Amino acid sequence: MSDRVITSGREGLRDASIPQAPSPPLISAAALNQTYVSQDRSVVAALADISLDIAPGEFVTIVGPSGCGKTTLLRIMAGLLRPTSGTLRLLGRPVTGPSRNVGVVFQDPVLLPWRTVLDNVMLPVQVLRLDRRSYHSRALDLLGLVGLAGFESKYPHELSGGMRQRVSLARALVHDPALLLMDEPFGALDAMTREAMNLELQRIWQESGKTVAFITHSIAEAVFLGDRVVVMSPRPGRVADVVTVSLGRPRDLDLMASDVFGVYARKIRQRLGPRGLLE
Repeated sequence: MSDRVITSGREGLRDASIPQAPSPPLISAAALNQTYVSQDRSVVAALADISLDIAPGEFVTIVGPSGCGKTTLLRIMAGLLRPTSGTLRLLGRPVTGPSRNVGVVFQDPVLLPWRTVLDNVMLPVQVLRLDRRSYHSRALDLLGLVGLAGFESKYPHELSGGMRQRVSLARALVHDPALLLMDEPFGALDAMTREAMNLELQRIWQESGKTVAFITHSIAEAVFLGDRVVVMSPRPGRVADVVTVSLGRPRDLDLMASDVFGVYARKIRQRLGPRGLLE
């Protein structure tokens, strides 16, 4: 893992002279396979033999060609889809369905238009029947963390695309999940807004200490954000490679123009091959 400034919001200071035992994975997938039956009754293999461990506090990006099963893998990790075979464990326990230990951010923010920003963020608190009074201050703190302090009473139509996605991120974090899953959350944004959101997400991740699995079609985005980049093959999706990104934290946008950044991007692009060129 890279030498980021904040590895976890809860780890505190460590004595570098004392060897640290590796932490058990926060989420662990072993030999996951997923097949489904299409409308013409043919069997389609979406995922094949996926094995992947993600450590606490790690930021893992997942990249691969369209249709390789990235979103299917995320849905399995979120407990929204049962794999055809294989095992998935979160915090040492089998994943059998949705869990309050998981927050999910999709490409579309899916905000309720009749609810204010604050009420949208508080939606998981209502669904999970948590104490509203206890989580109200946390919701306000999160809106400050994502740069939306003062927008609590606004409605989604009054916000830009990037601001709506920030609301979605705060909503995914409000119930304090251990794992944050993000499925191409910035894919619909313009290039400048997307770069700004990458910087903001890096800051929020460092300050919150959350574990993140982030799906993207952008090789540059995968390298910029990730401690490790999981490269998936064309369907059926397999883990073709896992590239460790040994770049310091925090990272700035100028890093993308550097030679060392280009080395990582080229390695991933070459590993994908002609069928998987993404940019």
